[in-house]
Amino acid sequence: MSFLAPALLASLLAIVLPIVVHLVQRERRRIVAFPSLMFLRKIPNQSVKRRAIRHWPLLLLRVLAFVLLALAFARPFWPGPVGAATTGAGGREVVILLDRSHSMGYGGVWTRAQDAARRAVRELGPADHGTVAFFASEVEVGPRAASERAALVAAIDRAKPGAGSTRYGPALRAAVGLLDSSRLPRREIILISDFQKSGWDRAQDAKLPTGVLLKTVPVGEATTANVAVASLAFAHEGAAGGERITTSARLVNRAAAPVESREVVLEVDGHRVDERRVSLAPNAIETVTFAPFMLANRPARLTARLAPDALPIDDAFHAVVMTGGRVPILIVESTNPAPDASLYISRALAVGSAPGFDSTIVGVDRVTPEQVNAATVVILNDCRPPSGAAGRALEARVRVGMGLLVALGERSTWPAEAPDLLPGALTGSIDRAGTRGGALGFVDYGHPVFEIFSAPRSGDLTAARVFRYRQFTPAGPVLARFDDGAAALVERRVAAGTVLAWTSTLDSYWNDFALRPVFVPFLHQTMKHLGHYVEAKPWRTVGEVFDKTESPLTTVSDRGSGSGVRDSRLGTRDSAPGPQRQTSGTILTPQGRALDPAANSPSSFQLEEPGFYEVRTANQKSGEGAFVAVNVSAVESDLTPFDPAEFVAAVSAPGGPGASGAARELTAEDHERRQSLWWYLLAGGLLLLAIEAIVASRYPRIAQG
Repeated sequence: MSFLAPALLASLLAIVLPIVVHLVQRERRRIVAFPSLMFLRKIPNQSVKRRAIRHWPLLLLRVLAFVLLALAFARPFWPGPVGAATTGAGGREVVILLDRSHSMGYGGVWTRAQDAARRAVRELGPADHGTVAFFASEVEVGPRAASERAALVAAIDRAKPGAGSTRYGPALRAAVGLLDSSRLPRREIILISDFQKSGWDRAQDAKLPTGVLLKTVPVGEATTANVAVASLAFAHEGAAGGERITTSARLVNRAAAPVESREVVLEVDGHRVDERRVSLAPNAIETVTFAPFMLANRPARLTARLAPDALPIDDAFHAVVMTGGRVPILIVESTNPAPDASLYISRALAVGSAPGFDSTIVGVDRVTPEQVNAATVVILNDCRPPSGAAGRALEARVRVGMGLLVALGERSTWPAEAPDLLPGALTGSIDRAGTRGGALGFVDYGHPVFEIFSAPRSGDLTAARVFRYRQFTPAGPVLARFDDGAAALVERRVAAGTVLAWTSTLDSYWNDFALRPVFVPFLHQTMKHLGHYVEAKPWRTVGEVFDKTESPLTTVSDRGSGSGVRDSRLGTRDSAPGPQRQTSGTILTPQGRALDPAANSPSSFQLEEPGFYEVRTANQKSGEGAFVAVNVSAVESDLTPFDPAEFVAAVSAPGGPGASGAARELTAEDHERRQSLWWYLLAGGLLLLAIEAIVASRYPRIAQG
């Protein structure tokens, strides 16, 4: 026997303690009343019998407990033979990792992968343990069998390629976790895959511990040819009764050979509406545009489908498209406005399509409460706020969620009796007409209004020259300042609504901002922010977790209303915002299978198949629920392989066996970790101490020695 920490054997000296305790003389004194001691001589009691050990069983219990504890802390082990970690004698713990990402469905790749996995099971020896694990972006552990090989083979036979993407890092970490609990002397991982280049992220922390052998079994095709539909794009054009939608499909040829006259079809709600023929050059990208179709105020399910090839799962791309919606904007002018006071605002809002903007211009003295209530956003363009019933309606609507933009020009005032909505105090004006004018010196690019300008070459907001602006003491966050530090754009939250104050005009009198290319996207982003507009995602990707309460749903049976805004979450939103509708009921997969409610949370579920998921409430029929379009990852369509030997070298431990299986002697730490004798010794020592405590407490005289 050897010890991992032999220095701790010095603790065996502790066995002296119970021996000393047993030998200690404990003098017993008995007081006897005696009339006189003058005639007695004091004689010391030196009885040899009192110094002898009288209770050997108790002493042995105590000594043996100390011995077991000392040995446990010294970590004993029995040395094993050389080469026990490699291809020599001893059982193996084998984890068979079988790639089932959707690229494995190419041609005959999956058949070869199953054959390789069955062969690995057949090669397991009588003393070997085997585990089959299937992986893509996630890992699914199959049966773990010590001797029953039929269960492993049956799991391999039942498996099929999925819709996920290849991720080698999580698969290796899962395999190492399975091997860590094994006490067999040899540990191996057999990785069966097409070794797709996109699945290996070199930045991932995936390293094999020392002593783990990694064997790779490549089963991919030597040459591949794959054409996939990578994405869809939509152009919206207003038309009577709805919108005219023009769909474009982006096709990618992943092969070194050209593709001639491949058919691609556009389906709307399951009906074929158009088809095209396309030819693609080697490793090329081509965009195909279909004939436009009419879309009423309801969403539609779109699928662009290629003629099937050797990898059919990426030959179809799904999306849910809906009308962009019309956001009603009320522009309020002063009593005597300039001739083109609202010209630039109305022209900029007229070019929007997703969403579209319906703008109405009215004088401040003629605005009615009905006009205010019908708007999603109100723009006070260089004027005072409306008074009377219209003013009260404006304040009430802002407090329940409507947006308000105030452009502060020379005609702008804010009387004391006006609604308390302005995000600051308005005073005089600053005139910089005698110079080159001012410019924006600070912009909060993290705010939704300016977020689209944060990327390079997305527009220069500082290029606009401002020659006059109002002095304004902000009472809320300042989103932009001029180069002299004066506030340019200030925000204020009023209950559920939002108010923005721009301290110059939105025309060409005080600045040239309206003449700059950034004016239109700035105004559109401002309207979206004030109107709480959230753009719907037309599709999702396999593997995402879909949140039914926070993420957009598209409901086929909902209709838009003339007085509301198209809501990307659930079809429509009333003019007065309210709580989001909760979606509950049955969830159907693209294959028509109902998801188990117990396996999913009430508010979310995982998207595992490409196609259209349908979420129905209790009173909805088939086809009337909310649809979620799901597609496979476009990255997985690239079948370019990499060298497995390079992969093995990158993940193997330095000096480890790697893929070669070279002989390696087990270290003392390996032997001790596999045998774990210390655990049994520690348990035995603690058990003896417990027995000693019981015996000593019940027989106090014995405890005294």
